Amino acid sequence: DDCFQAAHEVLDNFEQQFPHWKGRGYEITGFGWWQGDKDRYNTAHAQRYEQNLVHLIQTLRREFKAPNAKFVCATLGQTERETAEGNEKLILEAQLAVDGTSGKHPEFKGNTATVYTHPLSQGGASNSHYNGNAQTYMDVGTAMGEAMIHLLKAK
Repeated sequence: DDCFQAAHEVLDNFEQQFPHWKGRGYEITGFGWWQGDKDRYNTAHAQRYEQNLVHLIQTLRREFKAPNAKFVCATLGQTERETAEGNEKLILEAQLAVDGTSGKHPEFKGNTATVYTHPLSQGGASNSHYNGNAQTYMDVGTAMGEAMIHLLKAK
């Protein structure tokens, strides 16, 4: 809720926030999401992560009047597909499930992508912010951006 309120404060005052774009307006064409760490410490949250993530995608699109906005999700970098267990496995599977190519949520085909970030992580975990490793952040950001461009071009 705080996140939505902060975004609305900026967008509702767009011309004051960005006077150099006065009169141009804006269009929301996509959202990025790289979260899930705190949910891995709570089994009930991890078990509902997929349901909550689906709800988040739908809510963002509705709340910001952007029904066609693309959505890119990045997985937790420390979680490897082959060895994931417990809550981390539940969250990884949930994040991969919303990918439009997974077939699990047909409504996300062509408008939602998931970036598997384990190969991009340079060590550390999400709870330690990947030990502040800038390369991890750059690589994940680049991969998310490339996924978004792919979704936007695939109109």
